[in-house]
Parts: sequence; C-alpha cells; structure tokens
Amino acid sequence: MGCLRSRLSGLILLALAGCGGVSDTGMDTAVVEDQVCDEPEKTQVAVITEMWFARVNEGVTNSVNLDGDEPGCGQEDYVSPNGDAGVDNSFGSLIPILELTEGAAIEVYIQNLINNGEVLIMLEMEDVDDIYDDECVNFNLLRGLGEPTVGTDKIIESGQTFDRNLDLPQSRAEAQRISGGVLEASPLEFRLPFQIFDIQLEFVLHGSTLRFEQGVDGHHTGLVAGGLYINEIIDFVSGRDDIDIGDLITDFVTSKADLWPDENGQCQGISVVFEFKAKPAFFYID
Repeated sequence: MGCLRSRLSGLILLALAGCGGVSDTGMDTAVVEDQVCDEPEKTQVAVITEMWFARVNEGVTNSVNLDGDEPGCGQEDYVSPNGDAGVDNSFGSLIPILELTEGAAIEVYIQNLINNGEVLIMLEMEDVDDIYDDECVNFNLLRGLGEPTVGTDKIIESGQTFDRNLDLPQSRAEAQRISGGVLEASPLEFRLPFQIFDIQLEFVLHGSTLRFEQGVDGHHTGLVAGGLYINEIIDFVSGRDDIDIGDLITDFVTSKADLWPDENGQCQGISVVFEFKAKPAFFYID
C-alpha cells in the first residue's frame, strides 16, 4: 500500500485537470481568414521523445503570453529567455516544492510512458513548403500508436513510423506560420487520456500554444503552454486518502491561479508549461 500511495502521489499531477469527458468532435480548429493551405500531403511529422515541466529561474521561464492584457489576479508574469515580457507559468513556481515530495517522480513517469509507447505525442505540419519560413501550414496535435525503438540513451530513436490513434481526440490549428524555423500554433487543446494500473487519468491544457523549433540534425525542441481549471484539480484531489500531497496541491493552485478571471475578478485557471524534445517520425499511409 505504501508503494501505491507513493506512486499515486507522483501520478496525481498527470490528472490535474480531472477526469472530464471528451468533446463530440475531439477537435479544435483555428482558421485565419483568406489563407488557404492547399497541399496537405506535404507534411512534416515529429514525435515528442522527452517532456518535462518548465522551471522558473529568477523570474525567467520558457513560455508564452497566455492571457494577453488581462490581469493575472495579482500573480506576477515572467520574462522568456529571449527577453519577451509577460509570459505565464504560474505552476512552474511549484516545481521546487514538488521536488521535495513524492511529486518529484512525475517526470520519470512521463518519460516511461513515452518510451513504452503508451503516450506517443505526435506533431504534424501540413503543406510545408519551407521548414524555416512558410506563410501557411496546418498543424495537428495527436497521439500515435506503435512500439517505439529506444536507443542506448533510453530515448526514442529518430525516423520511426507509427499509426494514428484515431480513437483519441486530436487538436488542430489551421493557417499557421513558420518564421525563422519556429512554428507557434494556437489555440490548441492538449488532451491526453490514458490509463496507468487501474487508474483512468486525463491531462488537459486548455487554450494552449505549442511552439516547435527546427533543430540541427532533426533534434527539435519546443514547448506547450496552457491552462488548467483549478476547480477540476480540487475536485480530483479532495477527499482522497491515497494522495499524500492533495492538500499541498489544493492550497497552491488556489493561491497561484492566474488565468480566466470571473465577474468577481477571481481567476479560474492556472498556467502550466511543458518543454519537450522531438525527433522526425512518419505515419503509415492508410
């Protein structure tokens, strides 16, 4: 039982958005007027091979501006490594605390799920004429199916082919732009339902922006930033005696909420950022 409690404490963050349902379409679409990407068969595909929470270091964090000019309920914004002001990552300030608890294992669990093929996060860009500068690409964030080959470095190897997991929701943003080898696609819904042991979990980031940066020799990097509803987090951890750090999480997200203020000015969400590495991949042709 002690081992299970420890594992559950680490896994709780994977279910921060609760166990909500999936929309009928499972697809979010963003369209820019008067732009048409007319060659969807010209694609670039990558698979995320590593993923971790973005840290905050002396007011600097790798993120984007999620809330525009809205007040963040008194929470401080941060600066990105390249000097952009007003970026959001309120959850990042919790990471040093989690590293002192069983929650430190969360990133190990995420990596294991990726390596085992249980969570293959696929990034697909359609109508790619130029990987460094392209006025119009469509972007799909979806899940793959397959058993990946892992190298001696315990990371998924490059150039593998996977099936599309059509049973799980995907998110789509149309008419996006690549500039200087960097794609920023939004709005997206980063929704990852999966099962560990007998526990059904679903991790959801709403209103997300995904940044994908072309890397040297196919070693890509990026981030996905979005918001979690704090009421879903609290509902999930409340009253569960198998979650040792439930009270810690509840207190933190309540005090650090920085997104989506209601009519009373109370923020309903908290910003979260994942950084990732990715490698080239392919989909089987139907």
